[in-house]
Amino acid sequence: MKKVMLTALCALSASSLSQAHDLWVYAQDAEQGKPLQAVLGYGDNFPAGDPIPEKRLHIFPPLELVTPNKTEALQQQGENYHYVSPQALSAGEYKISSTYRPTFWSKNAEGWKMQNLSEVPDAHYCEQSSMYATTYFNLGGAKVSEFAQKPVGLELEIVPLVDPSQIKPMQVVPVQVLYNGEPVKGATIIGTADTLTKLDWDAVMDHREPQAFSGKTDKNGVMNFIPLLQGNWKLKTSHEAEFPDQKICQKKKMYSTYTLNIK
Repeated sequence: MKKVMLTALCALSASSLSQAHDLWVYAQDAEQGKPLQAVLGYGDNFPAGDPIPEKRLHIFPPLELVTPNKTEALQQQGENYHYVSPQALSAGEYKISSTYRPTFWSKNAEGWKMQNLSEVPDAHYCEQSSMYATTYFNLGGAKVSEFAQKPVGLELEIVPLVDPSQIKPMQVVPVQVLYNGEPVKGATIIGTADTLTKLDWDAVMDHREPQAFSGKTDKNGVMNFIPLLQGNWKLKTSHEAEFPDQKICQKKKMYSTYTLNIK
């Protein structure tokens, strides 16, 4: 009975953490001939983002700008979640990626601690959380190539299997979930759009973000996403495994988002 209750507590705790914050990336201003302005989104205010708490800044390395030929770090400028490219962008295809470094989170009666079980011995749940985020855009009429449908190489990643720049409402859009490059069967993907969430912003701020889509991947890690609305969409999924040393932490959990604009 005690084991069952502990399992239930762990499940509730894990659910609370996974719903509390998302990580996403957003090309706020992407125009040929100008430096990129990008957002490292963390929290609830999708897609515009909010300042990241100082005590968590160390978790986030700089955003990366990925092209078919190279990857470079963007430069933080202004607010701590705003980034710019070192140079003006030329015509071409681009991706932005973000990472939330593996971080221990344990929960005891007092709440969440950024520590593992050896540091919080009275904790009833611990997970090592990692988060990942990607988005794609192209400029100057650049032809969309296979690059748009290939993973960046993150531990957990959502990848569109069609041109993500031309998706319309009610279109059937196959997307794939990859964990270490391998398809994830039975992964749940949920999605929402800013055109929906703005209708119930109180729920968003209470970590009850309204969702507009949900589905599960097949044996090939593929699911058909069907956007019902125009707007900026955020697709998200998660994957978990047992942490190698149960005395240190119970779960290793990964979270990933993919953002796209439906016109």
